[in-house]
Amino acid sequence: MAGRGAARLMLTMFTHNRCQLCVDAKEALDQVRKQVSFDMTEVDIRQPGNEKWFDEYKFDVPVVHANDEFLLWHRVDIDATVQKLKQLQSAGK
Repeated sequence: MAGRGAARLMLTMFTHNRCQLCVDAKEALDQVRKQVSFDMTEVDIRQPGNEKWFDEYKFDVPVVHANDEFLLWHRVDIDATVQKLKQLQSAGK
């Protein structure tokens, strides 16, 4: 079975509700998910309690972390993202 024993990937997308690039990124990540398995959570940087992320990413959403490490921002290059995620998976990160 493909992926057996590979590290489980957790993606975190930093976003907000008026972000068209975020919508586009989610659609691209759906395409990535067809090739690499991952879970994903979204963090709305404008919600109370997320001030740290607002201060850091207010001009840069979407920003995506993989297993708590920066992966990408603004636009998702599907092929490059698949390659990066596969590398993370095989490295066990």
